[in-house]
Amino acid sequence: MLKIVHTADVHAGKPLSFELDKERGYIRRREIETGLWRIVDFVKEENAQILLIAGDLFEHLYARPSWVKDAALLFSTIPETRVFISPGNHDPLLPDSLYYSVDWPGNVTVFASTGVSRVSLGAKGIEADVYGLGWPAFVQRNPLLQGFQVKRPDRLNIVLLHGDLAEESMYLPVHSDHIANSGADYFALGHIHVPMARNIAGSTVVYSGCPEPLGFGDEGQRGVYLVTCTGEAGGAGCISAEFVPMALRTVRFAEVDLTGIDTGEQVRNAILSVGNPEARKKDMWKVALTGRLSPGIGLDLAGLRHEFIDEFFSLRLMPEFVLDYDLEPLMNPENQSLEARFVRRLMEIGQQAEQEGDTEAAVTVDRAMYYGLDALRQGEIITRRRLD
Repeated sequence: MLKIVHTADVHAGKPLSFELDKERGYIRRREIETGLWRIVDFVKEENAQILLIAGDLFEHLYARPSWVKDAALLFSTIPETRVFISPGNHDPLLPDSLYYSVDWPGNVTVFASTGVSRVSLGAKGIEADVYGLGWPAFVQRNPLLQGFQVKRPDRLNIVLLHGDLAEESMYLPVHSDHIANSGADYFALGHIHVPMARNIAGSTVVYSGCPEPLGFGDEGQRGVYLVTCTGEAGGAGCISAEFVPMALRTVRFAEVDLTGIDTGEQVRNAILSVGNPEARKKDMWKVALTGRLSPGIGLDLAGLRHEFIDEFFSLRLMPEFVLDYDLEPLMNPENQSLEARFVRRLMEIGQQAEQEGDTEAAVTVDRAMYYGLDALRQGEIITRRRLD
């Protein structure tokens, strides 16, 4: 049985988008950088014969040269495992690339051409060909897989690259017909941070996702894929791809409805009701504040984040609530104040949009009305994604 570990998008050196203080920022950067060490430990535990890295191993603009040297030394600790790397858009093979700064051990292959290259190997009775290519720049609009076909359909054929499953893209477009016509059994892809596996025309096509969340957009589990191949060489039927969670921390989402809350302390208690203390202190949290909130409470979101610095490893508060203004006095035609005339006019426009079946316009008008009242009464507008 052939065992393969497939990873991508480590992004060592990437600046953090999480709201973290200096100490936690350092901790998180090291957790991301040392993710590769945990992956190699997993390779050792599984006795995997192949490690596939589908691009964006590090950040060309930010990675430390010493980290790449350490990565090369790390790979030398698994001499029986063949390591294949296809550089992507964040670690392209520019003339000053860190890929050229170290002597990679003999078990490592860095695909250094925009043309598809092939490496043939045998592992425990299964003959396999690994194909790959490397990006020469930060943008790659050309469909480099167009016309590609494997040389030996009787072997297990693996394609490793960093690209985008799309008809057009600035990040190496990979078309479904490229896959269908290739004859390859397994496509090990990088670039999309969400782990996913699909079958396209008989080929197993997998995005491993990033092994550690890199920003608040990387919600949910992150890890690597363990790929096994049993039976006769060639054919996707012999391939099994299993996602293995590996991230030290998780980006979590929670929604807190503020409707009916009367005091700031109640708001604080509601936010502290998400998850449990251990999960709050371990993970990165996005908390959407929804519902209708009394204008008199006067939430200071930056202040709340500072208050909770010891309760959450990282916290992003997303204001999606409506300030619950009393609109009834403003609907009285005898009320000729600026607020009243503004509200009545927006109400008319919104009702007309609803009558015409334009739900999107009605929602936009409702949002505009509350934004206007925010400006008139609070002196500022709290930007919200939705108004429920």
